[in-house]
Amino acid sequence: MPIRRVFLRTLGCPKNEVDGGVLARHLAKMGFIFVNSPEQADIEIVNTCGFIEPSKVESLDAIWEAVERKQAAGEGKRQLIVTGCLAQRYGQQLKNEITEIDAIVGFDRPDLVLKAIDASHTGAPACWVEKPGRVYRDDAMSLWPADQKAPLSAYVKVADGCDNGCRYCAIPLIRGKLRSRSLTSIVGEIESLVSAGTREVILVAQDTTSWGIDRADGSDLAKLLGEIDRIPEEFWVRVMYAHPAFLTDQQIEVMAGSRHIVPYLDMPLQHATDHMLRIMNRGVTRAQTQSRIDTLRRARPGMALRTTFIVGHPGETEADFEELLAFAEENTFERMGVFTYSKEEGTPSALLPGEVPVELALERQARLTEAFDQWSADASVDLIGKIIPCVLESGSHDRWEGRSVYDAPEIDGQVTVMGIVDEPGIHPVLIENASGVDLTGRRVDYSVRPDRVATITEPRGAF
Repeated sequence: MPIRRVFLRTLGCPKNEVDGGVLARHLAKMGFIFVNSPEQADIEIVNTCGFIEPSKVESLDAIWEAVERKQAAGEGKRQLIVTGCLAQRYGQQLKNEITEIDAIVGFDRPDLVLKAIDASHTGAPACWVEKPGRVYRDDAMSLWPADQKAPLSAYVKVADGCDNGCRYCAIPLIRGKLRSRSLTSIVGEIESLVSAGTREVILVAQDTTSWGIDRADGSDLAKLLGEIDRIPEEFWVRVMYAHPAFLTDQQIEVMAGSRHIVPYLDMPLQHATDHMLRIMNRGVTRAQTQSRIDTLRRARPGMALRTTFIVGHPGETEADFEELLAFAEENTFERMGVFTYSKEEGTPSALLPGEVPVELALERQARLTEAFDQWSADASVDLIGKIIPCVLESGSHDRWEGRSVYDAPEIDGQVTVMGIVDEPGIHPVLIENASGVDLTGRRVDYSVRPDRVATITEPRGAF
């Protein structure tokens, strides 16, 4: 068999990145060679996102760029496979409108991608999209290959799909109902990653707090986190996408007492007024949301809370926005993202009256973002002179780039570190300057000036 060189481009969220990684390892196991640029490839795979309109546009742009490369190579020289969420939701439309695609495959199906590559393609693209229904990666593919070094920071997807029914969200239309992996599968994957070099495990799902409720065997996130904490090696666990309606006192208690879980939680709130939370069908009130925030901060002082808000959703009044702004300022979240509402076909919100003009939504986004920038800058300045653990991912000799314990990849701040660092990993860093949420500092011995070590040097055992 001739050498088949693959270029894989993955777009979208960390959950899609996990799917892309699974696909890459599956194809590598089957003898495919991965290359770093599309020009070197015989097979180009675009792993698309289709969550909101901007991500659809980005995915379509990537597909058309791949089409141009295929056409330039000449007839029969290249294959183009489109997979991921856009393929899952709009497979038939892609088949009808972009005939240069060889095959269209839904998400999380590396076996079908292989089948599509091996198939003989003539005429219209083959469409290999199936209705979501499998339990995600609940098999031997969850284990990291023993002969390969794992990434320093790795996402572990604990479930797929969602049953929450938020009215603005298209995820259930794309990924189907909640399907949780088994506890043994998740713990086994983490053990294999840590043994192969991973030092930060990031748990993701559409809603991590709902993990296990579909399994009818007593599984829940608190139990999962407790089992992960039994793994003896030193590594971080970062929990993303916790829904406030399903975050329990028991889950918070485990997070507060864990030696692995970092003092950081991503909890997308989306809004703060009872009026908008009801319209969005978030299943929680403002008072209940505040209670969760207060409980988290009491249980683990110094915890960094990340959240996201949506402005401009149908029905949002100026009073709603002002209350949201006041709520955000009262709670001074350490990390925050603000998005304007995206009207997605097939969702209940798309049919609601009371549309907010785009210009007004953008103005509200700018006002809330500006407020966050002010208080987050003050919080970053407070870190100057303190030693905090940072995961240093890339660099050479005496200059490294990474993230603090309070920052998730890509969405949060960065740390630039001066000083000799022998290898990537988790290191103590003395913070010397701050700009917004970005920090600069130098690597120090943890034993130096213990009186200046911040209480936020948790999680315990990080060094």
